[in-house]
Amino acid sequence: MTRRGGNLTLDPADHLDLHPDDAARYGLLDGEPVTVTSRHGHARLLTRIGVETAPGQVFCAFHFPASGVNRLTSDHADTVTSCPEYKVTAVRLTAGDGPG
Repeated sequence: MTRRGGNLTLDPADHLDLHPDDAARYGLLDGEPVTVTSRHGHARLLTRIGVETAPGQVFCAFHFPASGVNRLTSDHADTVTSCPEYKVTAVRLTAGDGPG
């Protein structure tokens, strides 16, 4: 989370992971920009297509503030860990830079 370690060489940016079936449905190719929108905000990411994510679901880590992923979640958080309620966030995908 400090972005000071060697992990940046493994993955230097946040990506939106999605299943190939969903990518085809939205007309997205691997590495293309996509805007992810929830009722709380939006984030711009690059797609990463693979079978590790189940159809109908997307995944993104929260490592880089510039990606805007934290804007997708509500203000609700666990009172002990301050972990956001991100596991229940519904989103819409828009190819390219989308809204905002």
